Amino acid sequence: MEFASTADLRAEVLAGCRVLHHFRIVEGFGHISARLAGDRILMTPRRALGLVTESELVELDMEGRQVAGGGSPPLEVAMHLAVYRRRPDVMAIARGHPRHVAAYGCAGEPLRVAHGFGANLGSEVRVFAQPFLVASREMGEGVADALGTDSEAVILQSNGMLAVGQSVPHACVQALFLEEMAQAQLLAHAAGLQPRFYSAENAARR
Repeated sequence: MEFASTADLRAEVLAGCRVLHHFRIVEGFGHISARLAGDRILMTPRRALGLVTESELVELDMEGRQVAGGGSPPLEVAMHLAVYRRRPDVMAIARGHPRHVAAYGCAGEPLRVAHGFGANLGSEVRVFAQPFLVASREMGEGVADALGTDSEAVILQSNGMLAVGQSVPHACVQALFLEEMAQAQLLAHAAGLQPRFYSAENAARR
């Protein structure tokens, strides 16, 4: 089965894998995907992102059927497909388990934005409040519900995060911004400081 994606896009996905691995947005688990023309997505396989090769990338139709690539699709394809169906503006997704975001995830707490870079994600990053792998269509739709139409990321309770973007580099940068914001705000709380949260209006202005 031949790839419909371009070699340049596959190279972007592989570069994104290395970036997310380098900055510890992913360690053993995580995915990157990108929307293709013709109701397909390109996606990383069920393999640690730091190890993924081009031939292992997979292409899926919008029902999750594999139509190209030599790897095995990850278990959580459903959340990617649900977001792409719901959000035509989303062209790429980065999914990982960064450690400071995980502090909010294990508490099931939304992350109100106080850091300037985080304003790119909206005034609040909401939580999908089910602590399980998103392995069914129903759960994937729940993630899309939590993300909504006005946010660029969602925290998965006890299960990491998902960030969206207009390209693979953009989605990866959104994931980095989310982790940097979570780290800064946890440090502020640990020092006894109170972060000053952005309103929706100020986040949009920033």
